[in-house]
Amino acid sequence: MAVPATLWQPGMRITAARLAAKDYQAGVVSVSFTNQTSYTQPVTFPVPFPVAPVMNAEIAAGAGSTGRFEARPINVSATGFTLFILLTDAAEGAGTWANIPVHWMAVMPT
Repeated sequence: MAVPATLWQPGMRITAARLAAKDYQAGVVSVSFTNQTSYTQPVTFPVPFPVAPVMNAEIAAGAGSTGRFEARPINVSATGFTLFILLTDAAEGAGTWANIPVHWMAVMPT
């Protein structure tokens, strides 16, 4: 199990968990919807952060209707976020996705 990175302080012991600690987490969400102009999906971090992280999300495909959408994280907390997919040009009409990968990355703020 990964643990969040800890800022080193005098007197701290070196442990395997601290050496393996990361200050970031990343993942991929498979998104599917039918005839939508926006879509939300909750995502839980594998390991909670001590505070809400800084985040980004990117659609990992550009073919078909995915080129008209953008992805971003909203409602970010220490335990997760909501993935928000939205159509960037309403004149184009609603879209349908089938198992489109959306990558996300969360980093501890400095």
